[in-house]
Amino acid sequence: MRLRNAWPYIRGAWRAARKQATRSDRSHLDLFFDMMRCKFKYGSTVSNYLMFNFTEYTDPAFRDQYVYIKDWIKLVNALNPPKTTPGYIQDKVIAYKRYKKYFFRDVLIVAESSDDEIHSFLEDKETVFAKDAMGYAGVGIEKITYDAQTIDETVARIREHYDMLEEEIIQHPLLDTVSPNAVASFRFTFLKDKGKILMFPLSVRIALFDDVDIIKVGQSSSCVAVDEEGYFISQAVVNDSVFDLNFETRYDFHPITGAAISDGSFQVPYFKEMVDMMMEIMEGEDEYGHMGWDVAVSEMGPCVIEGNPWGSYDFYQYYDHVKRVNQGIRPTIEAFMGCKIDDLPKKADR
Repeated sequence: MRLRNAWPYIRGAWRAARKQATRSDRSHLDLFFDMMRCKFKYGSTVSNYLMFNFTEYTDPAFRDQYVYIKDWIKLVNALNPPKTTPGYIQDKVIAYKRYKKYFFRDVLIVAESSDDEIHSFLEDKETVFAKDAMGYAGVGIEKITYDAQTIDETVARIREHYDMLEEEIIQHPLLDTVSPNAVASFRFTFLKDKGKILMFPLSVRIALFDDVDIIKVGQSSSCVAVDEEGYFISQAVVNDSVFDLNFETRYDFHPITGAAISDGSFQVPYFKEMVDMMMEIMEGEDEYGHMGWDVAVSEMGPCVIEGNPWGSYDFYQYYDHVKRVNQGIRPTIEAFMGCKIDDLPKKADR
């Protein structure tokens, strides 16, 4: 690794280790060099180290039970078609057309619409989300509010930069108490192989402070572990990227609403219906065996935000999930697949 490429990681690890040293009995240098070891051994990020709680979990054998980026890539390549496959659903427009039954809201495909149709869609909805079909992690998404005085410029900008418009999701009022400034986004991750389906532990992203797009990583976005009955079972944990010593990253109560998050009392509305919907989708999906789904809940029930064949590997491995079973996810995956992750061939070769 060239120093120029390594420097952002080194700088982040140094700052993160300094902050973790104030919250544990380990020294700044001990934590820093441990983060560096994990980077070289596992390819893990600073965020992985923190969210997996490797500050506490120091046993190398235990850490070997986690799934890291190289394992995640192996899984995706073993269960999904190549990215070059025509109709690959990383394209949001293609994915929408494939799963539109589960969106439960109006969507307009820009390339298939006239300027007048875009104008009418904006006027009718008043507020919409514009999306780049190949955007990811919140990049390429804009919240647009209708303004009659600038509508022509808005339509031109949409046609130049975006591929689809979506009606705004109005989430269930109960979820407003734990995510008042953005739609709470439930991350379901599935494996499917030879007709068998494995659903990973569930997490939800909620907004703590600002009016943000919940998909974007930032100091306002946090994750909460959810159990099999739909109850919140952890603190809201911020994916820290600033490492300010005074910035709190774990919250028992929502800082705006005061709603209890971590005491096990909050149950997600329409939870059974949400799980049933996701299982129905995966039971009917035979081409993509690795999928990450973002799901919202309105007063009418659950709806798909989007599906991602490269759904990330961290959501189901947060410390709050792992500590419940005192085991990483790797043994579960390898038992499901019937072999070591390292031995999985690409789907085209299976």
